[in-house]
Amino acid sequence: MNCKMILLLICLLSVSLVKAQNYTIFQIDSIQVDGYSRLIRLGSYRQIILQELDLIKRAKEIHYDKGEITAYLNLAIALRITNDSKNSFRFLEIAEKKLQNFEDDELNSRLAFFYGTNYHSLGLYRQAIQSFDTSIKVAHKIKDQKIREKRIYDNYDWKLSSFSNLHMMDSVYVYERKCMRFPKPMLFITIAKRHLKNGNIDSAYYYVHKANDLLLTKKVSIEGKANVLRAFGELSIAKKEYKQAVAYLDASLEITQKIGLKKRNLESYKLMSDAYRHLDNTEKENEYLLKYTQLKDSLTQEERNILDIPISKFLDDQEEKDRKDRVVLYCIIILISVSICIVIFVFYKKSSTIKTQAEAKLLLEKNQNESLQQKINESFTELLKMAKDNNPQFWTRFQEVYPDFLGKMLEVNTNLKISELTYCSYIYLGFSTKEIAEYTFKAVKTIENNRYNLRKKLNLSPDQDLAIWMRSFINGL
Repeated sequence: MNCKMILLLICLLSVSLVKAQNYTIFQIDSIQVDGYSRLIRLGSYRQIILQELDLIKRAKEIHYDKGEITAYLNLAIALRITNDSKNSFRFLEIAEKKLQNFEDDELNSRLAFFYGTNYHSLGLYRQAIQSFDTSIKVAHKIKDQKIREKRIYDNYDWKLSSFSNLHMMDSVYVYERKCMRFPKPMLFITIAKRHLKNGNIDSAYYYVHKANDLLLTKKVSIEGKANVLRAFGELSIAKKEYKQAVAYLDASLEITQKIGLKKRNLESYKLMSDAYRHLDNTEKENEYLLKYTQLKDSLTQEERNILDIPISKFLDDQEEKDRKDRVVLYCIIILISVSICIVIFVFYKKSSTIKTQAEAKLLLEKNQNESLQQKINESFTELLKMAKDNNPQFWTRFQEVYPDFLGKMLEVNTNLKISELTYCSYIYLGFSTKEIAEYTFKAVKTIENNRYNLRKKLNLSPDQDLAIWMRSFINGL
């Protein structure tokens, strides 16, 4: 008896020592990867919650921040799946605060992804898509290719669901093609549902069986199996095989009720009620309809109670953004003020020099303008005299004084003769028909005919004054 007692005490002491021993980083990582994945496949979400709560404590004991943050994220996803979104958001916020001082692309991508799945569960699909986009952007920085691709395609899968709920079909088709590289049962189930809705039973049958094939070829969670069974049930209703539908839905419910997936139960209850209605079993129809109604009301109330969480977070994020914007604005104002002070100082210091230079420049410009004006006046006077004297060099000198004149006139009509261009120059200088006739020793009637022919060549309307048009055209007015 004494030997047995001693042996028992030794065993108890050994167990206590093992329990008291701290976990290593390797052990925590192993549990959070392999152990977590195994429990997800089994649908043991309550076990995940207990496991991760323990690992938070273990990680804190050895100051292992990554293990602690991973536990918060794993807790958040398990709580979201079991419809405890309120606490799920709280653990995400804890993880987010811890990540502010811990740079890890994989964890940051998971954080944004889980925020997206939570928003999706509450029907906030546009906000969910924004979170998924953030997650994808960060995921591209992950060095491990396998982890990077898994994170990206998980986001694609949920974005597909979000676009589907928003009835954005162009985006749905885009993400269906993207998700085909790493398909999950729900991808094919979603496509099958769309075909059922459109009355394409054969196509729906094809995609439900493709979802079922994944159960045999991949490590799919127990929830995935429940989803496939429910899809077979819905397909059987469409095929009017109502007893078979009840069997499939019953098997699906057995799984989802056991692991606490209320929203999946809700879908099955509605389908069960529909199947029993077609079987003329009013009692069972009403039983499942009542279960559906009660559960739907319960979930609606839960969602109303927690909708303030994402809204509060959004407001907090907006307040933080506004604060940062104010800081940036203040910095810009200070920078501008300092720049203005420097400019004023430099301006004041150099004002006397600048003023002197400006005055000298103005004086120089004034002298140049006066000189230029004098030259213009002299040239104009010279041209007038040459015109009155019918000087044969008049046209040559006119082109020197007004170098743009010839080119402008030829733009209107390239067939203008020198005599016509010379006549135009007289008109440009302001001479009347009578004066032109006098200076060129021609009859007034001849000059009038020349004017008439010139107007035709220039395509001028009868109401246009030739002299006014020419000055406006040449001077660009």
